Amino acid sequence: MRTVVCPGLGRDVSVLGFGCASLGSRVSEAQSRRVLDYAFERGVNWFDVAPPHGDGEAETILGHFLSGRRDRAVVSTRIGVARPSLSPVMHFIGAIKRSALNAFPGISALAFGRMKLIRQREPLRAESIEPSVVESLRRLQTDYIDVLALQDPTPEDCGNPAILAALQHVVDKGYVRCLSIIGDPDAIEAARAHPIFAIVQFRSNPFHRTVERVRSTPPSAAEAFFVLQSAFGGGAYERLSHLLVGDGGRLASLASQLAYGPPFMASEILIDYAFGNNPKGVVVVAMSQPAHIELNCARASRAPRTDVVEFVNKTVLASPAAKMPPHF
Repeated sequence: MRTVVCPGLGRDVSVLGFGCASLGSRVSEAQSRRVLDYAFERGVNWFDVAPPHGDGEAETILGHFLSGRRDRAVVSTRIGVARPSLSPVMHFIGAIKRSALNAFPGISALAFGRMKLIRQREPLRAESIEPSVVESLRRLQTDYIDVLALQDPTPEDCGNPAILAALQHVVDKGYVRCLSIIGDPDAIEAARAHPIFAIVQFRSNPFHRTVERVRSTPPSAAEAFFVLQSAFGGGAYERLSHLLVGDGGRLASLASQLAYGPPFMASEILIDYAFGNNPKGVVVVAMSQPAHIELNCARASRAPRTDVVEFVNKTVLASPAAKMPPHF
């Protein structure tokens, strides 16, 4: 596994991060522990979680996994999003959903794509920051969080003196080692005016071009550590797959010249694109199956491919089909 130095933490981290969104919802706790172990054994040491992940269970599951290996893992969690409170009926529905997805993985997008819980952004208040951190520490069964990220703050939140003071307070108490932001370019630009935020996280893939705008805003990219989210999200996988098989397979034929082929062509291109777009940072990917982990770890062990970034930007996205609205 390739590693990079995270300046805000002063340590090496894996370029592939494990996204914990499925732990406890799409996959059971027993399955979650197996895939966490599988990824960790292959060199993944960055784990991205949030209070609402896994229907509110992911932080607890990750905490169990961390026992005996806490000093070898980097934990990034979030504030600003509410942890759901599920009724017994919703837990029962979740168990049925897991069973169906395990038995028939191909139905996931069609049958359950609209059954996700709506995640409510909490109004960010200075007085709620420390209690939220303490609750995450309790669920994670640890006495510190490596990276605490503000989830989708407003630009005003990022410059609010009371909020900044509350964030500095949890750092000073040793609860948090490094502060980050996950948000849109306007919030990121506002946050980067304050040196308290050492890490910048955002959603980016060929069809969600946040990275270009973030890099164009001061301070320079050399002064920020980037964590990319949603390499496959927002329909990116489906849209790229559609483009590759369209136009008589012309794009797929061109991709084959870069050593891509079925059955994982779209997946390999998207993960290589993410690593190539963020060669000195981390790419977080949700992984719930050993096959996903194997593929992503293999790509994370290679040198970043800037040729793939160029191919996608100048060839795939320039094709007539890419300029048409997606069919899903």
